[in-house]
This record gives sequence, C-alpha cells and structure tokens, in this order.
Amino acid sequence: MSAPKARQAIDSALKQRGFKRDWTKAAHLRYRGRLDPTGLNIPVSIEIPDLDFVNIPIIRVDAGGISTKNPVPHLAGPDGEFCYLEPRSTVLDKYNPGGTVLRCLVRAEQVLGDAVRGKLNADFAAEYVNYWSSSPLLIDLPVDFQGEAAIYWIALNRDHKEKVSAVLTRKNKLARSLKDAHVRARGEGSKPSSEPCWVAKVDRELGLDPDASRPPRTLTQLKKFLFAIRATEALVDNALRQGEGLNRWVAIRAPNAFCLAQIQIPPRFDTQEFMRSRKRNLPQALESVASEIRIERYRGFPVDADFLYGRNLADRPTLAGKRLALIGCGTIGSFLALLLAQSGAGSKSGRLVLFDNENLMPSNLGRHLLGLNELNRNKAEACAEHIRTQLPFLDVEARPADVLKSVAGLRDFDLVIDATGEEALSIALNDYAVSKRPDFPPTLHAWIIGNGGAAQVLLCDGPERACFKCLKPELAGQPRLRVMRDESAATLRRMGACGDGLYAPFPVSVSAAAAALALDLVLAWNSGRPGHRLRTRTFDSAQCFSPKDTTLEASAVCPACGDKQA
Repeated sequence: MSAPKARQAIDSALKQRGFKRDWTKAAHLRYRGRLDPTGLNIPVSIEIPDLDFVNIPIIRVDAGGISTKNPVPHLAGPDGEFCYLEPRSTVLDKYNPGGTVLRCLVRAEQVLGDAVRGKLNADFAAEYVNYWSSSPLLIDLPVDFQGEAAIYWIALNRDHKEKVSAVLTRKNKLARSLKDAHVRARGEGSKPSSEPCWVAKVDRELGLDPDASRPPRTLTQLKKFLFAIRATEALVDNALRQGEGLNRWVAIRAPNAFCLAQIQIPPRFDTQEFMRSRKRNLPQALESVASEIRIERYRGFPVDADFLYGRNLADRPTLAGKRLALIGCGTIGSFLALLLAQSGAGSKSGRLVLFDNENLMPSNLGRHLLGLNELNRNKAEACAEHIRTQLPFLDVEARPADVLKSVAGLRDFDLVIDATGEEALSIALNDYAVSKRPDFPPTLHAWIIGNGGAAQVLLCDGPERACFKCLKPELAGQPRLRVMRDESAATLRRMGACGDGLYAPFPVSVSAAAAALALDLVLAWNSGRPGHRLRTRTFDSAQCFSPKDTTLEASAVCPACGDKQA
C-alpha cells in the first residue's frame, strides 16, 4: 500500500473513534482523542512513527488525565508514554494500517482500564525499577549482602576518559578486571575514586504498598519510604554519620528491584563543625531541612559473574569454577575461547588457560576473532587480553608455548579442549591422554573437515568409548564414520606471496559454527549429561554426508587404546 493510501486509511479509522488530527507535531501522524470514552474517559494522543509499523504506535496519556492517587502500571515512559504492547513479541500488519491502529487502541484501552482498576498491581511491582529511575548503576554484590559497601567510579573507555560508570561492590573488593579497565582508560597508576554506600535488604517487593509506591524526591520522603518497606531505621543515619563529603548513598535490595538514592547535603553544611566536630549529630542537624534536601535516584543493574554468565543458560550450570585448558587459538580456538568465557569459564575460582605458540599473521585476519591491532602478537596472549578487556571477573591465562612439551601439566585441569584442527597434534595429545588414564581429564577435540564442508567434535571421557584415534585406526584407512563424500576432493592452496604454507579455504562462518558446536558439547559435559560424544554439523552437502550424532565404542584395533581398554 502506498504511503498516501496508508495515511488515508489511518485517518479514516481514527476519525471513526472520535480522534482528531494534531497538526502541532508535523514529523509524524499524530491524533488526539479519548480511551474508554463512556467509562474512564482518559485523554490520550496516538502517534504513528512509521507506516511500516516496525515501531509500534506511541500512545501517551495526558498529564492529569487519570484521577488516581496511586501510580499506574505500564505508565512509566517519558511524557506519559503508555506501554500497552511488547514490541519484541508483536508484529503489526502494515498492509492493514487502519485496522492496525484500531487494534492498538483497543489493546491500550484494555490494559489501561485494568491498570487503573488495580488489576495489574503485580505488573507495577515487576516494572517498579523503571519508575524509580532511568539512571544506571552497576551492581557487583553477593545476593545476601547488607551493610557498608562502596561505589567506585570507573572509566571503561580510553577514548572517552571523561565518562565514568558507577559500580557498587564490597568495600575494598573492586574486581581486578574493573581496576585494569580503569588503568587502560586513565593511564598507569590511576585509581578509581569511591564513596561509601549503605545497603539494606528487604524481603517484600517494592511497589505493592501504596504508601511506598511513589519514588521519593527528598530526604523526608526517603525516610517515609524506608519506613513503609520496613528497611532498617539506621540506614540513613549511618550514611549521614559515616560518609564523606556532601553526597551520601543508601541502597535497597528487594526481590524485584535494586534501588539507590544519593542524598545531596546542602553546601552550607560543608563546615568543620558539621563534617568533623558534630558529625555524629548530622542526622539531627538535617532534620529541620530534610524536606528541602534533594535526592538523586539510580537503578541497579547486576554485573556479577552469576548474572552475566548464567542468565542465558537458564537451568544449565555455567562453567564457573571449572579449570579449562584450550589448546589452539586459531580459526576455531579464538572464537571458542570467547564463547567459553561468555559461559563463565574463568569465573568464581575457575581458570581458562589458552595454549598457542604461533603469532597472528595477516593471512589469519579473514577468519579469526582478533584484528589488525593484534598483528604479530602471540595468539594465546592476544586472545587472553582481548577477553579480559571485554569481560569482567575472569581468570584467563595465556601460555605461548608448545603444549606437547608441558603436556603433563594438563592433568591439573577438569577438561582439555583441542581446537587446533591439526591431526598430528591431536593424535599425539590423544596418545598421551589415553596412556595416563584415569589420571588425565576428559579431552574434547574440534576440527573442520575438507574445505569447510562439515565440522566435528569428539568428547573422550572413558575407556569404553572411542578416543580420537579410534575414529580412524589406520592413518591411510577409511574413518569409522564417513563424512567426506570424496576424500580426494578437498583442495589446499598456497599463497606464495605471503610466505604462508598450505591452507584450506573456507569461510569464517564455518570457524564460528565449529566453535559453537564445541561449546554445546562442553556445556553438555558440564551439566553431567554429555549425550552424544561425537557430533557433526554439515555445511556443504555436496562435499559431505550428514551423519547423525552418536557415541562410538572404543575400537579393538585402535593403536592408541585398543590394548588399554579396561
């Protein structure tokens, strides 16, 4: 439908509902009218930001349009904007523009009516933090923490040194990764400034009590708010007596929100008498002007390791606390290193150790995690630094050495991951692992087949199941599970001008997919339910078959484990 016809259809539909065009906003179509005209009769405006309906129509309630003393759920947006649809789960019909805007009005009428009549109080509690504030503050605290904490002001971006982020954490317990980020942004020797903050934990959800629904704006209102939610009475007094400067911080952790308030003491109290000699009496001194003392509100966003690395895994455990060795930081391993870290590897006393003895070359850039700024650096060191820069709370170590020269040290890990894709190294590593059973951890191998036709991963976690060599006991023989349609079809190329050796051409999508396949098996192992130990993903059916995922038994003729089976 053309734009003029769409506008005409919208105009006709809204006029049928008694809405009139508002020409004061020329940027978009905007109309004014009333929702539930025979009942609540609420004055609103509706604005259509685009005729494709990628963005849902914006409905705003006029100031004073709802006569209720309590806040209304879903009415937290700027300028009375009303949240009546979830944009990410709603697709509107651009081919029926008139019917679409009417559908939006009907939905808004229903939600707003339920909200005003108190049927959505639970929704108000769920979104209470949106009413509290839009100013973010990062939270890194244990779940049950109460008492004195500290807010640190961290510079996270070296290109914007003037910008800082506030992080609430335990006193003198700022994560090393955040300290390092501040140093990278501000220079060697710089330390983030900090302010004390007193934290109280309450068991009831904020927003369900009408007496404590409206966010406070003054110190007087803050005290009433804290009393209504049954927070400790000493919270504000402790902050006033023991803090420094003119700012005092208190924080409330509730089941549905983490809310912070910055008390801004008037400058006239910044004297030796009040801030030193009579500091214990400061709460009493401020009592008479408490209604004039403004507070600034902040909303807390968790950035602790459990939240960052666990929220996407649902009920599956993260890799936190595990000791993982990743061998190879190349076309598979570089992506896999980041995926492991994003799944919690290296957090909460765990370790992620990266092994690679090669440097990043120009020929690697087309299908590697790292870029030009890391050229000629050791791959393991560069990947470890990249991860530490991108993600907090992780212990990521690089070992730029030949792993086979220190292979005995791998026995200290919970899982060894071979992402080199080099068959000779994989065979050597597998032979050592099998020879040291049961005193060697499970080993996972990941590799790419042919010219990116498929990727495979194999978990070797017991003598009764296939080891890496079991897949093809004879080097010149056929694999037990055939994947390549024609073993001679794979092509290798040489870029003589670059001084590189032979390489197999395939797109970076295969590298990333192979890393993802490996991560899936790592997470399955970590959950205690590995399932199929040999998994295959086919990307080019002309090159490769598509065998089903399976678990192969150990081969009796395997030269690595055939005579060592328990």
